[in-house]
Amino acid sequence: MTPRPRRAWQAAAKAKQESKELGELHAIEPASRRSDGSPKVGPGQVYVVSSGKVYHPAWCNSVGNVWDDNPKRLLVVEETGVGGRKACKACDEPLQA
Repeated sequence: MTPRPRRAWQAAAKAKQESKELGELHAIEPASRRSDGSPKVGPGQVYVVSSGKVYHPAWCNSVGNVWDDNPKRLLVVEETGVGGRKACKACDEPLQA
């Protein structure tokens, strides 16, 4: 594994701090899981990246990229528990096959 440059660590720490200021996240069990183990949200549930500023009501490219890169960062939370995070605009667009 290649070590991360110092700047990347600093950027990650800053993002994590900014995310904390938007409200604490409480992960819940997703409504179901796909065959690859990825979570599938149900009514009232959304995806959130642990250090993100937005929440995702649907599986969009951003969510898929996080799942592929580091699945532990992807959380499922109640929609009412997103704090000050804003809805992802890309989740309204259909995924391209």
